[in-house]
Amino acid sequence: MYLVRRKLTGESGVTLPELLMVTAIIAVVSTLALMQLGASRDQLRRQTVAQTFKQAFERARFDSVKRRVEVGNSAHLIVSATSYSLVIDANNNGVTTDATDTILTDFSAQSITITGDSMTFPVTVTFDKRGEVIAKDATDTVVNPIFLVCNGTCSFSNDSTSNANIVLVTPTGTVNLLNGGSGVPTFAPPAITNVSTGTGIRPDVTLP
Repeated sequence: MYLVRRKLTGESGVTLPELLMVTAIIAVVSTLALMQLGASRDQLRRQTVAQTFKQAFERARFDSVKRRVEVGNSAHLIVSATSYSLVIDANNNGVTTDATDTILTDFSAQSITITGDSMTFPVTVTFDKRGEVIAKDATDTVVNPIFLVCNGTCSFSNDSTSNANIVLVTPTGTVNLLNGGSGVPTFAPPAITNVSTGTGIRPDVTLP
């Protein structure tokens, strides 16, 4: 009898408070892990949209340069807050007016938005035959084609690596993808040097 009692009192086990504490810790750790996983997925979706957005600009530029387009038939993007339309000569018939020439990308269901600085959407970004760009907003005002692709909503005053990417198009048509919070470079028009009359070089050059 004494031996049996000794076994019972010497048994190891887990008390109810200990069990509750371990359960609470597991719940907290699981919640934090799920939150981190959700944030990672949101960032991946945003980065995918930003990369696709950049590629759409590059496709438009390539299309205009390839076709040596004239005014009124240029490839362009129409950018809104939750979508953009890529307008190119998709069926290779020389114009961009057919229904199949407009490719819509809508990401409104992903809680991702595009915003810009001092511009009213929609913004139309057009490439000419040299690949150079001009962007005008809904008020027909010329704007800098610099866009934030955001998780939810953000602005250039609070963008960061965790909530935004920057897509910018230079005046010569080069497209850049930057992390949110990066310093946005400015691009001045290229300097033009006049040729003096005594050099024997024609001062004016006409491009075809």
